[in-house]
Amino acid sequence: MVNVFHQHLAELNELLVDMARRVGDAVEQAGAALLETDTAAAESVVAGDDEVNALQFRVDDRIVELMTQYDPVATDLRFILGAVRISVDLERMGDLAKHVAKSVLLRAPVPVVPDSLRADFAAMGAAAARISQKLVGILAERDYLQATQMSLDDDELDAIQRRIHEQLPSLGYGPQTAVDVALLARFFERYGDHAVRISHQVVYLVTGDVHLDRS
Repeated sequence: MVNVFHQHLAELNELLVDMARRVGDAVEQAGAALLETDTAAAESVVAGDDEVNALQFRVDDRIVELMTQYDPVATDLRFILGAVRISVDLERMGDLAKHVAKSVLLRAPVPVVPDSLRADFAAMGAAAARISQKLVGILAERDYLQATQMSLDDDELDAIQRRIHEQLPSLGYGPQTAVDVALLARFFERYGDHAVRISHQVVYLVTGDVHLDRS
């Protein structure tokens, strides 16, 4: 019975890793679609969000099964309850990637990002993709040391968002472009915030340390 229980715990973690991979692919694809006004890629991101949502439902079902059929000890219970929070953050990361893709579709064939900000959004997309790759490893390996460094990666997204906001008044964009740009920067910034929250959960699961900055 114990071996079966631990197998189910491993399967739960694999579902979280699968979610992380999918949202990582989505934000990378959405970032590319944003720069290239690639509507096909944007539509693929929007459609793929259903798969992320379906995985979250599977996580929820597995958690109910583990809680009702077994009597987990404190450490295992901590992981099970942490998985609830992690899956919620991953689902929201998928939604943020979808919001970026929808922005492309809403303005196509006109590019959402003005030429003067392409470099900033290319950097945001690259940072988000890099964060996603690290997050997969953190979840797969319970790499709490890497998890403690995630805030440093998120700082890059925060800095780019601030730079974009500081530039907006002097660039002379119309109201719609300014709103689009501000929202897109916010989507990427929030994506990083959720990755940090997940990393904090992993640190807690491994070490029991609750003295973390909950962004």
